[in-house]
This record gives sequence, C-alpha cells and structure tokens, in this order.
Amino acid sequence: MTKLNRRTLVAGAAAAGVAASTIGSMPNASARQDGPVEISFYHIWGTPPGGEAAATMHPADQVIEAFNAQSTTTRVTSQTPGNYYETLQKAQADLAAGNPPALVITPWSNINYANEGLGIVPIQDVAGDEYDTVMAAITPDVLSLVDVEGQTLGVPYAFSCPVFYYNADVLEAAGVDPAVMFKDWASFTTEAPKVQAALGGNPVIALSYNKDWPAQSIIQSNGGRIVDDEGVFSVDSPEAMEAMQTIADLDVAGLYDRGTTAELRPSFVAGSTAVLVSSIASLGGLSAEVQFKLGTAPFPQFGEKPRSASSGGSFIGVYAQDDDQKAAAWEFIKFALSEAGYTIWMKTGYLNITSYEIPVLPGQEAAYTQLEEGLTSETRWPGARASEAQATWGTFVERIWANDVTVEEGLGMAIDEVNSIIA
Repeated sequence: MTKLNRRTLVAGAAAAGVAASTIGSMPNASARQDGPVEISFYHIWGTPPGGEAAATMHPADQVIEAFNAQSTTTRVTSQTPGNYYETLQKAQADLAAGNPPALVITPWSNINYANEGLGIVPIQDVAGDEYDTVMAAITPDVLSLVDVEGQTLGVPYAFSCPVFYYNADVLEAAGVDPAVMFKDWASFTTEAPKVQAALGGNPVIALSYNKDWPAQSIIQSNGGRIVDDEGVFSVDSPEAMEAMQTIADLDVAGLYDRGTTAELRPSFVAGSTAVLVSSIASLGGLSAEVQFKLGTAPFPQFGEKPRSASSGGSFIGVYAQDDDQKAAAWEFIKFALSEAGYTIWMKTGYLNITSYEIPVLPGQEAAYTQLEEGLTSETRWPGARASEAQATWGTFVERIWANDVTVEEGLGMAIDEVNSIIA
C-alpha cells in the first residue's frame, strides 16, 4: 500500500513551486479561427438530474465559470449525472454511443476500469511538451497515484480522506468529551449511548457515501486489508472480521443509522444524528449548512494500533477522441491547475496537493492529522470490471453493518462474488 503523509506532500510541493508558477500563462493549445470549442465535463459536485440547485454554486462549477469567463477558444459545459458510479456509467454509455465526454472526474479506485474499460487518454498524449511544466504543480507522491505503467492517466485534483464530523452542541449536552469519545472504538461504544439519550433515542452515527470507503479505513486500522499486494480481494482475516463486527455491534445497540445516502447528511444537518463519517471535502458545505457548532475528529483507533486512514477523491480524466476536444480539455486542465483555479477549488475542504500556499480551513485539522500519520491509497480495484467489483463489495458492507447477514457469512459471500468479477 502506498503511504502518503504531509511531509512528502510539502517536500514535493516545494520542489515543484518554480515550475508551477508559470501555469496559466501559456498560449492556448486549442485556438481556432471559427469560434470556441465546446466540451463537456462530467463530475459529481453540481446538481444531479432532477435535483434542486444549491443556493451557493459549488467550487467545481465556480472553476468552470471562471475558466469560461477568460477563455476565447474553449467553453466547458458542466454535467453532473450523479455519484461516481453513475457518472462513470453515463460516460461509458456515451463513449459506446460515439459521443464521448471530453473530461470525466474519475475516482482513484477506478483507474484500472478507466484504463481497461473506458479507454482513458494518457495526459502525455494531450499535454505534449507542456506536460512537465504544468504537472509540476502537483506533489509527486500524489501524482504517482495516477501512474499506470509509466503513463499518467489523469490529473489529481480532489484529494481527501474520511473524517468524523460531530455535533458539538449535542455532545456538550450529553456531557461527553469529544477527545474521549473519538479516542478509540471502545470509548466510542461507551460514550455513544449518552449521546443517544441527548438525541431522544435516535441513532448516533451515520457513515455516508459508498460504504466501502470508510470500511477500508476501519479494517486497515485494525490491521486488515481489502486487496493485498498481489491484487487478491482478501477481507476474511481475523482483523477485518473484528473491525466489521465493531460497526455491526453499534447497529445491534441502535446506535448506527441505516438510512440511505440521500437521507444521512440531511439527518445530521437537522441535528437528528450526532456523528457523520464523511469526506473532508464536505467541510465547506456542512459548515455553511448546520446551525450547530461543528466539530471534526480523526478516526477512532483500535486500542493502541496505529490509525491507517485511506485517502480518497478523484482525478480529472480525459476521454476526448477528437484532436480539437483533446486540446480544449488540456486548456481547461491548465486553468484548473493554475493558482487562480486551484484556489477557487480549495473552498471545498479538499486537501492541498499543490505547491500553492493556501490556508488550512477551520476543521481540516483532523484530516491533516491523518495525513501526517500516513494515508494509504484508496483501494485500486483490478480489471475492466473494477467499478462493478467495488459496488458489489460496498453492498455487502451495507448488509453486514445492518446485520442482514453475519460478518462471517457476509465476508465469505463477498469474497466469492467479488473475486468472480475481478478474476
């Protein structure tokens, strides 16, 4: 497993500083005489189909808007098909139909799927001799996450890790010290019933997003693995079973919120639950939405075992097939990686992976603590059906944590099904 920490990020960023300062000042590679080239950017941060637009435009769309305002050669259209899985499904369908999107935000975990199943275009193929100068903005250790056999298959952009968000007002009312509650899982199990009482009996903790992501951090922190160094899906170790049982036990005690992904965040924002495990990228949005004092904490440990949280997030992938579309995609990437573009992006709460000096947001300390300790890379699922394998494992995580199946039975079935997909 690749380990990333703040020292490697800072050291790499310092080395990249001089070259990165020139980004955004280069001539446009996609200049045309007959008007702007129009390209689509599929990502997950805007309003999904049928959804209600947020009162404040997401920084992703702010970056796009700022780019369009200054470009005379390219116009980027923002599209948000849904979550990561839905976005990749739409990209695959459009590619098959001969109408490929130029850019798609692609999670780290699906880089093999993008390469073997979607035909992603290496960045070297669109950047030409500008590659070294532009990509120098990114810390080398993070850039390595998108390296497959010597080719850079995307532009690292959204770099995160999961953290524990908590309602500090509810914990105070319950007489619970966050430092005690989040110290380790034993303390969490002891303190959570006090918080539940302050909530009037509601569940205390919700784990949002695709459940496989927090499961990785929980299993690793107890010494288990998801996919081993040989690419074998192997979650049946005693350490993995004990970690999964910890959350299943919280469910038995009525402390775990089984709600859908669409329900969990609103429930936390409304004060119905007290703890939300989510990406540090949610910090900006949650800070603006909640009416209570918002706190963050790193993942609890298992006794004295070192915490081993997973990185997460996604990279900008180029899927354009037409030369003009590729050139236009590269023009946008250069702006997105410029100091002006990336500073807009950093309003989200994502971790800074560039050479630019951007202040830490209040609440990001928990994420940077985990980064300092060393983040592992998110599971890189093997094969062209990697996205399917990940989704299948995520479904089994949900079933195990909701006690639909026992830990032993659920992990056994997951191994059989996932390995049949990635074989």
